[in-house]
Amino acid sequence: MVARILSLGVAAAIAANAAFGLNEREYYYTYDGFELPSQVTMPAKEVHPSLWFSADEAAALAKKKDADDVAAAYWKELAGSEFVLAELPPIPSLVDDKKVVHKYYGTLTQVAAYNAFLYQVSNDGKKQAYLDKAVEALKRGYAGPLYQLDPIVKGSAVDEIYQGVWAQSFAAAYDWVQPALSKEDDAIIRGHLVEHTQYMYENLWSWAGSPHNHLSKPAWGLGSMALCLSDHPDAEAWLERAVAASNANTRYFFSGDGVYREGSFYYLFSFINFVPFLYHYENAAGFDGFSVFQPAFEWPIVTRNGKGWTPNIEDSFIKPYPSQLVAGAFRDKPTSLHSSAPLSEVLQWNFHSTDYSAFDKSEAKTGYNYTGASWDYPKPLMEYLCYQPDIVATQPDVSPVQFLESGQSVFRSDWNYNDPNSRTLLFQAVAEADNHEHYDHLSFILQAENQLMSSDSGYTRASYGQAIRREWYLTAEAHNVVLANGKAPGDVAPNLAPISRSRLVSPFFSCEIKTARYADGGEHQRLIAMLEGDRFAVLDQVELPAAGQVEIVMHGGRASLDVVDDLYAWSYQDDDYGSAAGLRQWFWGKGFRTKEFSGELTYIKGDYAAFPYLKHIKNGTADAFGLTLLDPVAATEQGEAYAYERKSETAVVVRNAAGSEWIAANRTGAAIGESVWKTDALFSFFKVSDSGLLRAAAVEGEYVRISKDLEFQFNGPATIAVESGAAGLQLYYSVANPVQGIARVSGKVYRLDLSDSGLIVFQ
Repeated sequence: MVARILSLGVAAAIAANAAFGLNEREYYYTYDGFELPSQVTMPAKEVHPSLWFSADEAAALAKKKDADDVAAAYWKELAGSEFVLAELPPIPSLVDDKKVVHKYYGTLTQVAAYNAFLYQVSNDGKKQAYLDKAVEALKRGYAGPLYQLDPIVKGSAVDEIYQGVWAQSFAAAYDWVQPALSKEDDAIIRGHLVEHTQYMYENLWSWAGSPHNHLSKPAWGLGSMALCLSDHPDAEAWLERAVAASNANTRYFFSGDGVYREGSFYYLFSFINFVPFLYHYENAAGFDGFSVFQPAFEWPIVTRNGKGWTPNIEDSFIKPYPSQLVAGAFRDKPTSLHSSAPLSEVLQWNFHSTDYSAFDKSEAKTGYNYTGASWDYPKPLMEYLCYQPDIVATQPDVSPVQFLESGQSVFRSDWNYNDPNSRTLLFQAVAEADNHEHYDHLSFILQAENQLMSSDSGYTRASYGQAIRREWYLTAEAHNVVLANGKAPGDVAPNLAPISRSRLVSPFFSCEIKTARYADGGEHQRLIAMLEGDRFAVLDQVELPAAGQVEIVMHGGRASLDVVDDLYAWSYQDDDYGSAAGLRQWFWGKGFRTKEFSGELTYIKGDYAAFPYLKHIKNGTADAFGLTLLDPVAATEQGEAYAYERKSETAVVVRNAAGSEWIAANRTGAAIGESVWKTDALFSFFKVSDSGLLRAAAVEGEYVRISKDLEFQFNGPATIAVESGAAGLQLYYSVANPVQGIARVSGKVYRLDLSDSGLIVFQ
């Protein structure tokens, strides 16, 4: 990864933001995120309504409720909201409980927004009542203790992350009712909004010591208000500061390929603010910021599992991705996720191919929705506003295996939805940020058989401030990592992802190797290989500067565990997160002993429990080499005989099905083999089916003999996958440096010149 330097120079950027209160840390300016132009675009003049739609678009919005079942459901929830024509809550005082104060402002701003919207689109005889209620809420402004409370105090009732949402709700409400206001009411309301906007403007940079969501969320609220009040003489300055703070966040916490380094929870928590701001910027000022943010809208689809959920890595619970809220912004935008369809259609597919049942059940039980802002965010209103029924849903047609340069990789069997035969393994190795990060370098999580399996332990039980978050959830042992003397590996350098190599994608074998370093010296190298779109091999190598302890941590998720010899059988019950299923896991490694532990796991806020996990431990060693095989199965298959036999100290294993499958991990560099198979590769896989189909793969080998009639030899390491079939013999390859070699195929000799990656077909 090449570090990206801003045009005004790192030193100048640091000095500029330090003047506003951000810490002077160079690495905030050396990641490869993205940014909006610092030269802002202002509306030609202030027009209302304009933030979400224009006056001549209101009638179409009203008719949308009859377009399809989704729109009808959204309308029903919106029109039936508790905030519609609700009595305003009493103004709290400084001594009131913080929950009372927080819910007061969340309620007040939503009452204003819901009723103002219904005033614009209603035809039910209550139009005046909606207007009166919205105006009543807006005229209240921020009455109460907001300006007397410090938002940066831990657990503050008026935390700046809430104020960003409140500001956007008030901005939308004012935008919708402004044309109907008397001069007196307009002056009162506008005075309240200007006062709060100026307050955010003056305090924005001091609210966060780093450019995390406590800076960006109020910044996007400030930006929306600047666009709403664009005729104000300070509006351009407000928008400039909002964009500068937004850019500080997106440069550092987002990668250039869209990964949000704080995890899925805080991505969605930010999404609910930056999506309204981007719509407001485009609709009111004509500036397309969605294109700048496009990688961030594609990333949740790249990393989704078979149920459409984004992972609970870093400080996160599992989350759905409400991509329907932005599909309308990408109608004509090409995407790397499809060869011809626009991104809008893939975003719509993601929405229609997401299982919301676990989140609906959680909300019914706890009262909290999946946004992380249940008391503040007008979710049904946003869903109805943004959903576009006419956009068709189109599934991605690109490879289901995806490698992101920022460090996340996804080994996915297919793009199918709710298919028990689908598998998704996420390989995590993004450079650490300075907020909400976990010790999870080179960890992985697995979803298969419609169940969450080799899982990350998650965020916490309920809230960020809980001690158990620090004492367990963010620790290395709560993740599928390899520890050296109790510590997980980390970045090779700040803002640089662990080194990735030997990336190969083929129809039956895909792989990648990532390397990370330990702070006290030494490194961890992990190979992930997907076999036939069904099973996974995990090969771990550790090299240390001196003898110590190596621990390979393996979590199984919400499962019970049975151990028989080398087989670890995880069993999953039918629950809110998936179907009953099994995961058969084998481990081979010389000198290791295995111990079972218990640790807490949380997928959704409040639903936590302790489950078993394993550690394969090797003491007094400067190196370690271990192979894990993961085989997800349906619950009915869990008890079937399915054994692997360890053949040698190099962890060669053979499937007990007439010797038809051979898997080998080889650290020696010398050729190993059995029968006609032989290779010096680090990892290899050979299989012959009853029909005669041959499949073979080798990772970083110079010599591969597959049969007496098929042999490859190279003058440097090559990663290959070979398959025979009706179309001939297909050779998929990947090399780090150009490699020359020969292939002997059925008596013929072919000279090979390989570079990068590709496919060669031998007829």
